Amino acid sequence: MAASDVVLIGVLVFAAAIGLFAIFAAVDPVITSMEHSKINESSTAVDVLQGTRVMLGKLDYLVMGVFIALILGLIITSWFIGGNPLFMFVYFIVIVLAVIVAAILSNVWETVSGASVFGTTLGSFPLSNHIMLLLPYYIGVIGFIGIVIMFAKPYLSEAG
Repeated sequence: MAASDVVLIGVLVFAAAIGLFAIFAAVDPVITSMEHSKINESSTAVDVLQGTRVMLGKLDYLVMGVFIALILGLIITSWFIGGNPLFMFVYFIVIVLAVIVAAILSNVWETVSGASVFGTTLGSFPLSNHIMLLLPYYIGVIGFIGIVIMFAKPYLSEAG
């Protein structure tokens, strides 16, 4: 595992959260206006619009799934990649930089999600909001777990 994977987790989760947040904010008003249109009163149209609304409600879980998948990937790669303890200090410095980047991303999320343009969209993303507001803490803990797994595992000598 490269130390930059910790930074990558923060950036990918931020990109997923912002992207899906914007998709929800754009599609939800369209679905609402189509539901109230006289043209879309057929049972097929109503079923499609209800299915789309259900899908929009699941976008928050998609961000959580991406976050958990990236954490599991970091843990697995940390175990399988050997690390020299001399590089632990460099890894620690990269984690500190990752926490700083995560703090910036968290502030951007707070600014964007609090904008009046998005209205009540934030209420549909409670998990994403929690992850993004506490992203620096999560990145610090994930980085520490990565250090522990990478450098504290037993040394396995190769027979040969």
